[in-house]
Amino acid sequence: MRALTFNGAAAGLVMVCNAVLMLGPAVGQASPRLEIGTAGGVTIRGASGSRTVTNFGIPVGVGPEFSPMMYATLFTTPSIMVEPQIAFSRTSAGTGSYTSLTLAGQVGYCTKSSEGGSPYVAIGGALQWSKATYDSPGFSGSASTSGPAIGGEAGYRFVVKSALGVRVNARYRRWFSDYSGLNEFNLAVALGAVL
Repeated sequence: MRALTFNGAAAGLVMVCNAVLMLGPAVGQASPRLEIGTAGGVTIRGASGSRTVTNFGIPVGVGPEFSPMMYATLFTTPSIMVEPQIAFSRTSAGTGSYTSLTLAGQVGYCTKSSEGGSPYVAIGGALQWSKATYDSPGFSGSASTSGPAIGGEAGYRFVVKSALGVRVNARYRRWFSDYSGLNEFNLAVALGAVL
């Protein structure tokens, strides 16, 4: 079986998001609505037979590396949302560096119009890539890990004064490749500016 590469997974995620965006707004909707934000909450990850690790934060960390995530939700119709997500961090010191990138996306359905309060469900995927480099006397090198995930999310979303999107949600993701067998559970409250 051929391993999923970072470039291949990123290209696939971009193609899926572009295809959904080309569907365009529904007839009668003035224009798509955009919401940009982040979430605070708790993420628990672990594999069968191993210890679990818990992260609590604002913004909450997601994925195998607990990267803080930003999202942009585009409502292509009053009930359909397309949501790309990104997290990036780079830490460096005199003896090395650590870089982490997470790309994720989901497509969701609000049971009522996105303008009011509505329960919603979403399905999506993610890809996480990280690389550590070391350069110290007697030891130098690098190591990288990457892996895709699939999962789903359910929650309730409402808008405050047409300007602040608020979501309470629960998400599950199953990770593969270098993170094979890793389960991610997330409970969060998301706040986003509605543009």
